[in-house]
Amino acid sequence: MKFVTSLIFLFSLPSFASPIRIFHEKEEGRARIVREIFQQQYFIPEDLIAVQEVPKCEELKGRGKLDLCLKNNGDLLVVSVDKGFIHESLKIFQAP
Repeated sequence: MKFVTSLIFLFSLPSFASPIRIFHEKEEGRARIVREIFQQQYFIPEDLIAVQEVPKCEELKGRGKLDLCLKNNGDLLVVSVDKGFIHESLKIFQAP
């Protein structure tokens, strides 16, 4: 059943765009480290995580399933989060 659920989830992903978006203020190296954590700890495929530079984290309006932003001072801000979606998604991507 878990396999069927994961297949349904994966085929429905294009309608969500990227479930995880990591924005950064000229901190691309740290943003890539955060992406690697999602990949290694939660087994989320790289193509489901977008990394993008923005001028200011405070100007972002969250509209994704999980949007994070790395400030120049190293702070990680949660811009938006859909807790129910994240909880169900991580169940699918956990290692057997």
